[in-house]
Amino acid sequence: MSDFMSNTNALNLLHNAVKSYEKDAATFYMANEKATSKFTGRFDFKHFAKKIFDPIETEILSNLYVEMLEESHAYMNAHQKTRVGAQGFQHSFVTVPELLLNMILAYQLPHQKFVPFDKEKDKQKEEEQGIEGNQEEKVEKDKTETSGGGESSGGSRKKRRNSQAAKRGKNVTISPRVTLTTELSAKLLDQMLEIPLSSEVCKIFLHIELIKYFQSKLWKTAKYVLCPSNCPKQLALFGEIIAKSTKSGLISFNALNFFMHDPVINRQLEDPITILHALYIGPLNSQTVEVFAANRSDQFRQRCREVLRTAVHASKDPLTFKLSKPDFIAKTHSDRVKYRDFVDTVEQLVRDLNGEYQGSTGIHTGWACAAIKKFGQKRYVDKTWKDENYYDLIWTVLAQRPHLKKFVVDVLEKNFKDFNAARFWRRMQPYQMNATQIFNQNVSTEDPLKMSDEFLNFPPQMKHIIIVSTEKEMRDLQMLLEYKVSREEIVYVGVDAEWSAYVSPSRATILQMALYDCTYIIDLESAAISPDTYNLVLSYLFYTPEIVKIGFQFNEDLHQLRAAFRNCKELYKPNNVVCVGKLIMDLMDEVGKLEFGEDFKRDWLPFMIEDPSLTSGKDIGNTSLDESGKQANTSSIDLNESVSNESVEGGPSEPKPVKEDGKQQFLNKGLSYICEKLLGRPLDKTEQCSVWDRRPLRHLQLRYAAMDAYCMLMLYDKCKDVFAKLGYDVREFLAKQTPIRISLPLLSEEQL
Repeated sequence: MSDFMSNTNALNLLHNAVKSYEKDAATFYMANEKATSKFTGRFDFKHFAKKIFDPIETEILSNLYVEMLEESHAYMNAHQKTRVGAQGFQHSFVTVPELLLNMILAYQLPHQKFVPFDKEKDKQKEEEQGIEGNQEEKVEKDKTETSGGGESSGGSRKKRRNSQAAKRGKNVTISPRVTLTTELSAKLLDQMLEIPLSSEVCKIFLHIELIKYFQSKLWKTAKYVLCPSNCPKQLALFGEIIAKSTKSGLISFNALNFFMHDPVINRQLEDPITILHALYIGPLNSQTVEVFAANRSDQFRQRCREVLRTAVHASKDPLTFKLSKPDFIAKTHSDRVKYRDFVDTVEQLVRDLNGEYQGSTGIHTGWACAAIKKFGQKRYVDKTWKDENYYDLIWTVLAQRPHLKKFVVDVLEKNFKDFNAARFWRRMQPYQMNATQIFNQNVSTEDPLKMSDEFLNFPPQMKHIIIVSTEKEMRDLQMLLEYKVSREEIVYVGVDAEWSAYVSPSRATILQMALYDCTYIIDLESAAISPDTYNLVLSYLFYTPEIVKIGFQFNEDLHQLRAAFRNCKELYKPNNVVCVGKLIMDLMDEVGKLEFGEDFKRDWLPFMIEDPSLTSGKDIGNTSLDESGKQANTSSIDLNESVSNESVEGGPSEPKPVKEDGKQQFLNKGLSYICEKLLGRPLDKTEQCSVWDRRPLRHLQLRYAAMDAYCMLMLYDKCKDVFAKLGYDVREFLAKQTPIRISLPLLSEEQL
């Protein structure tokens, strides 16, 4: 055993890992240079970690994790190395602790393994089921073929691939070899907190916002690996360790920034001087400061403002900067910032906290290219986008990034073989194009209220879709609400908001407000409406308790509304904003309790009969979000995901969420799916990622926006009827929903 241990002690294993990484990284990046593609991915730490750790016995590997991290700094000093990597490839260089961090996280993530079905067992199982089961299968197959749902009769390629894979076998989740105890996780966290993440070299190759994204993603992975169950007691212990590391001044900026942004763990950081600490070791942003100070006592928030005043004072001259530095920050801290960088960070931070964003609002070039390709696929291959959708996207991208004209033409010609469209855009002059005033001759002019054979329709009582874009129209809308409140005990309003994915930072650009006979589309960017009028009408709508605002996962919509009207206090503490999704979950609970639930569903929820989700707390397995999911943001595309998938291939991927129960999975399938199961037809989601800041909106955009708000009333009425049949008043369940309460912006209460 002594010989074995001599080859697997921490220092020897660490040395072998470093040498292997230098060799494997050189091989990998040299292959990248010879590859025809522009970017082939990131170094595969998962495969590399398996090569290093698999030969070691499981019993001793867990302790080796900690010992290697402890010895990593001594190793760098002994070998006089600050970073290790492949010579000639600067972007491959990392510190030894960072190398270990990537290896351990990649090795400790669960992974999927495809397990083929045993044909003999399957055949035996079929024989046991008997002829009756086979007949049912045949009937089901005939139904599928008749309805055109077979593999050869259409459907998306992804669904056909999944169906074919399901016949061959299934994916099984494989847990990591080493089970991390609470004690071991705490030791690993204590060591990991001091590890800075390389960024200086990466800035050469990646946009600064993507650097922050990847670093945050790595720490999100670390939190999942160390505490996959999100156990409150374990998180509290982690919070104490993080607070201790913060007070000692040894914590890295990446770790401190991540945990300041964690609404659970940041409660352990009880001293507002943490803000100043973070500013002295990295580029702290306003969003992190707002989350750190949110929902704290008035005294705490006042002290946060005092710390910010200290930071502003420290940025006046180098001497004050030196004297204002918190004493507990280690002099040898690798993340300490220079005076000039500190000044730039503080100036930007204060501007952002005051809502005075002065950066570029244009879409990031990488995200724009990803969008052109992604939605080109929808237009030419999947056929789920129309010409007018894709035209609008190209227009708004070129208006913001004219230099992408050649890229767009090349994609149209080479990827999708649309030579007419390529010829058209080659003749266009992007520098003369307005991003929101789009001249599109492909626009459909059909009535937005026109009946559809495939998707959910408005009921006959819904007569008009009205655009609100002038001062008089806004005042008239408020008068209408006041009149209804005076005449009716409760006014029910369906609400939704849309914002463009093609500007940064995003903010709500329209607000939809549905009454039973009419839907109002409020233009939130109209020059003909004064800020005071916007504030007055929005304040009345969200403050008045007699107006019940029905939305679906409306928190993100409120966030985007606050971005547009940050000083409207009622958007932070609205009254009577209810989530129809939570109401549906309550309904599922009550139906699940019935002894004859299937009979009840057959009479009152006929579209739910074959859906196992309508049960109380039963799990139905993994379900992926589709495009119709509200969680995917009704008006945006996760272009971050498009870039990150290309850029971090092979590295520790972000963990999947813990498996949810059937009810939550039902909601996660999206608003369109919910409408299909409760109302009989899905929503038309074609316009989900369209350009919402264009003016005027296209007719199909108007229909989509109006229906997104109006279906809230339809779902509410359905729930009300079913609750009544069960013997309940729907208002009892509305009253149970927790009101939304968010802190006001830190500097809106008191200026610096």
